[in-house]
Amino acid sequence: MIRCRFFILIFSLLSSLSLAAEIYRSTDQYGNTVFSDKAPKNSTPVELPPINTTPATELSNKPPRRATSTSVSHSNQITIQNPANGAIIPNGLIPTDVRITTKETVDPSQRIVFELDGHTLASSTSTQYTIPRLSRGPHRISASLLDQNGKTISKDSIDIMVYQPGS
Repeated sequence: MIRCRFFILIFSLLSSLSLAAEIYRSTDQYGNTVFSDKAPKNSTPVELPPINTTPATELSNKPPRRATSTSVSHSNQITIQNPANGAIIPNGLIPTDVRITTKETVDPSQRIVFELDGHTLASSTSTQYTIPRLSRGPHRISASLLDQNGKTISKDSIDIMVYQPGS
């Protein structure tokens, strides 16, 4: 076990040294530009721009919490079935379907409002909405059931994490 840790330490030190190596540009006998980490005759060091990096998304160690369904009226309750609370969406560039269920049939005078991070996406009688694209990072999806006067009958929310290809 100690040997393994020692080997990993030595390997990481050696690999970090190679990352800091100088890069040289020269021209070969055929006039082609050659780049190398060894300095041949008549070579010049290359100034490389800084590496383009994207900062990592900060994650909390807390388990995702399910925002419980709140019911203003005891007549009907809404629940988000898909995606699941705490879901990790591996590719936010493809559409994400949000599906809800209700205990009772949605009355034609009632509306279902879908929200993403507090911004309204849609208001309809449909129990499904497709989010065309999600940006990288944590998001909260909410669905509310409203009566004909716009008063909230029931609401449910979930938290998800979205990744992008290559992140």
